[in-house]
Amino acid sequence: MKLLKLYKDGELLIQEIENANHFFRRFMGLMYRKSMNSNHGLLLMPCNEIHTFGMRFDIDTITLDKNNKVLFIDRSVPPNKVRKKVKNGYKVLELCSGMADRLCIRDGDCLEFVS
Repeated sequence: MKLLKLYKDGELLIQEIENANHFFRRFMGLMYRKSMNSNHGLLLMPCNEIHTFGMRFDIDTITLDKNNKVLFIDRSVPPNKVRKKVKNGYKVLELCSGMADRLCIRDGDCLEFVS
């Protein structure tokens, strides 16, 4: 699996982002994993709505448009929830709970994913 790096304003934020850009990878997402390292994330694309069924830990979700502009941040989403569809959303970045705030990611920020 090809990993991406996440940047904001030229600064490396996260070293390992899984690129879930195929149906099966998007379908499985983070289901049934026991945990996720704080320097790791999952980018679902195309995607504008997620669920956390089958998950075992809380996550932050960041919905992005096609240009990687942050449209909505949903913090500390617990397992077994369905989250709302975000208008103009095209990608969802899933991170460990609390990471969006730790990384100072805000609505309107532009993120960059580099392979």
